[in-house]
Amino acid sequence: MLEMTQSEFLQSAMTSLGMTRDGFAARLGCPRRTLDKWLLPESSNDHRAMPEVVWTLVREILANEKLLAKVERLERKLEKVS
Repeated sequence: MLEMTQSEFLQSAMTSLGMTRDGFAARLGCPRRTLDKWLLPESSNDHRAMPEVVWTLVREILANEKLLAKVERLERKLEKVS
């Protein structure tokens, strides 16, 4: 499996969650400027490596949203059956 860059990972997460940079930064509890620096290419002088705890947090947020979507689908199925 090919590993995503930090920027690709964050872009993918924002797209999957349908969030803007401002909304995503708020969800992560970090300033927008910090998120912007994490999104820069590694070759940029302003790029900052994201702490491992943030990688974990983003993975947890994505897993939670996936689980919520599954629950919502099951609830809709149950409503149709009742």
